[in-house]
Order: sequence, then C-alpha cells, then structure tokens
Amino acid sequence: MNLSLNRITNRLRQPRLLLALAVGGSLLVGFALGRFQGGAATLEAPIGAAKEISDRGASIAMSDEQLRRSGLSTIRPEVSVGNERPMSGFVEAAVGAQSSVGMPVAGLILRVLMAPGGAVSAGEPIAEVQSPDAAVARADAEAAKATAQSLAYQYRLVMPAAQQGALSAQELESRRIASVTAASSARAAAAKATAMGQPDAMGRLLVRSPIRGQITAVKTSPGAVLQAGEVVAQISDARGSELRFLVSPVLAANLKSGQLMRVKAGSRDLRARVVAVAPDSGTGNRVTVVRAQLVDAPMPPAGTAVTGFVLVPASEQRFMVPADAIQLVNGSTVVFRYQRGVVEAVPVVVGQQSAERAEILQGVRGGDLLLSGNTAKLRSALAGQ
Repeated sequence: MNLSLNRITNRLRQPRLLLALAVGGSLLVGFALGRFQGGAATLEAPIGAAKEISDRGASIAMSDEQLRRSGLSTIRPEVSVGNERPMSGFVEAAVGAQSSVGMPVAGLILRVLMAPGGAVSAGEPIAEVQSPDAAVARADAEAAKATAQSLAYQYRLVMPAAQQGALSAQELESRRIASVTAASSARAAAAKATAMGQPDAMGRLLVRSPIRGQITAVKTSPGAVLQAGEVVAQISDARGSELRFLVSPVLAANLKSGQLMRVKAGSRDLRARVVAVAPDSGTGNRVTVVRAQLVDAPMPPAGTAVTGFVLVPASEQRFMVPADAIQLVNGSTVVFRYQRGVVEAVPVVVGQQSAERAEILQGVRGGDLLLSGNTAKLRSALAGQ
C-alpha cells in the first residue's frame, strides 16, 4: 500500500504532469468565472437595453420597437425664427358684441322686463316706456299719412279733367308735386315713430335689445323719468369676446393680420390668430391696439388677464422642441439624441420655456433626431452613469 502511494506521489512530481494539471485547472476556473459574470451582467442590464459609457457621454442601445414600447417618439428640432417678446392684454367684448341700450325718447319707465344676468335675444323687450313726445310722433305720422292719401286721391280725380282740357297742365303738375311731397313727409314721420319703438296712441313703447347676449347691468327702475339717450341696460355677448392688447408701435410692427401667436391665460397655453393691428387714436397714435381670436379653444371669461408673445427676429439660429424632450441628468440639462440604435444624452442650453415648448439656444443641430414623450425613463436609466 505504501509502495503504491509512493509511486503515485513520484509521478505527480514530474514537471510535465504538473504543467498539464495547472493548465487544466486554469481553464476550469476561467470558464466558471465567465459564466458567473455573464449571469450577473444579464441581471444588471435593463430589459431590452444595454448601458454603455462612450467617450461622448452616457448612452443606451435601443431599437425602434423598444422606443415605441417605452412611449418614446422621434422628432426633429424646429428652427426658431426669432425671440418671443411678451405683451399684456385682456379678454374683452368684441366690436358689435356689446351694447348700451339707451332711451329712444324722453319718458317714464313703466316696467323693467329684464334683470342682470338674464339672457336676452335680439329684438326682445327690456323695458316699457310712456312718452308724450312718442305720442306726438305717432299722431304726426298718422296725420301725414292721411294728408298724403288725400292729396293722392285728389290728384287722381283731376287727371280726367286735365285730359279733356278743363284743367291746365300747370295746375295738374302742382297737384302732382303736392301729392308727392305729402307722401315723402308721411314716410319720414313713420320712420321717426318706428325709430322710437313704434309707440301706440298713448305714447307707450317697448325698449328692445339690439343684440343677443346677457344683461350685465340695468341702469333704471320703474317710475324713473329718463331723457333721450340715457342708458337703460347694458348687454354683452360672451361669444363675441376677443383678446385685446395695447403695445408699442415698434413691437406691433412684427405683427400682421392672420398671424398666429402664443397666448398664456393663467396656467393655460393657447394659440391665437391676429385679427387686426391698428393705432389707437385715443392716445394720439402713441399706442397700437392688437386684436386676436383664439384658435380651437374656448375663450376665457371677459376681464381675464392674458399675455401674448410676439416673435421678434433674432440674429442667432435657435431651435424649438417639445418640453418633454428636456430632462435633468446628473445636474445637466440634456436632450436625448437617437442615432444608429443608440440613445445619447446631449447637454443643451435652454432659453424660454413653457408647459408645452422649449427653446434650445445651444447643443443641437437642425438635422438631429431627438426623442420626446416618456423621456423620464431615459433620465432614470442614465442618472447613475
């Protein structure tokens, strides 16, 4: 037994056999370490993506299908043609969308038929009035009509006599002129009575709304005596509201009718189309009035303060991207460039920014393919690199 053990020990001490055993052991250890490290790398790598550290910065390898499943989409940065300059304004009733209904004639308010806040249609009565002047106008209209009818009848009666020579042509012409004059006077008197509201024989008439809208104020009450022109009620049509800005002529030179601009009303980001740009004669043309209507969005309530933004030409080229394309990674503001299946974080300098859009001053080029959408996933994946 001892002899056999000594033989085995002597053979193991031979150099050739020791070298073979060492090489075999190294291969086994290397294979085991390789399988262990491969498994660990598989566990650490995110599903569908392999992290890398390139010379240019952090990056992630992702396919187009992986981008789609992650809620990401590719975009091209839009060239910004200028810098935005703010201008303050308000939501106001447009021309023709508000009315101050006045007394057509001096008189006594018998009834008020509408209250503030009530809806009114065009032509609907607001108040009932009794006026002596309206009664006189009604009487004058009736008298003028009767006179015109009488003279027209007399003219028709003498025409056969004039044809037989019993009446001179001059007398016939005088009667014709008198008939025509009376008819004209009757029409004028009828128009005057109609403008007052078509009063009855007692001078009672109805004051009516000229537009459809909402009663914003009632300026009178039953029993009050008002003079012609005094306000009975104020009406506003909310559907006819518009955005109105007062700006300097220099800033207004960058606007024209039909141009689109960005508008901010509270937390809402809106788009509006310029309707008109004109000097304000009330300020000696030192200020320009800009009127605009919203595009595809309901108008805020009248009186709401808004801010419009005008594009002023810039000397440097800048780009616009969706706000969700920008993230903060390891303290740096970045966008994510996608090229040849690799997502790379690119540091950028951001200018003006809103809830939907952001201006890039430096860091991107017009031909870059950037990612927008659920970029928070990319931020989380790259934050630890």
